[in-house]
Amino acid sequence: MTIYEALDKALVYETRIRDLYAQAAADATLPEAKAFFDFLAVDEDRHVSYIERARLDAKKGMIPDASTIETALPSDIPAAIEKAKAAFRTQVDGGKLTALENALRAEEETSAFYRKLVMEFPGGEGKAFKRLLEIEDGHTAIVRAELDAVTRTGFWFDVREFGME
Repeated sequence: MTIYEALDKALVYETRIRDLYAQAAADATLPEAKAFFDFLAVDEDRHVSYIERARLDAKKGMIPDASTIETALPSDIPAAIEKAKAAFRTQVDGGKLTALENALRAEEETSAFYRKLVMEFPGGEGKAFKRLLEIEDGHTAIVRAELDAVTRTGFWFDVREFGME
């Protein structure tokens, strides 16, 4: 696979996730849920814009510049999760739960795709995919934490907070 082909596929993943979050935000009834999904939609839109620019550069034989990838995701993921923690606590409706489940699946698929590209492009070409993987793994962690909070599984950020005994 060429770098251009990899970016072409990445664009499909990022567009799909952006649209999923935008739809979830539009469907959200709680302001906190809308804000959560809007935040992720905007961040994914930044990835779409980056990949579109990187594709143009790749056509010219240039290596994508990972330093130009913009994200709203803070560097302190646990703090961001803590801030978002209460977003879905008031009630669980089918649409919200489904949106989180779909988001988690999409984030995990996208992370797996980028993980594969990092292995396939180990040199300078892969730096952009490595950075995108870091960001998507952050999104995955935040969505998983929200899903755990909504379903009250006893886990928060993959750590058991309480048990049934």
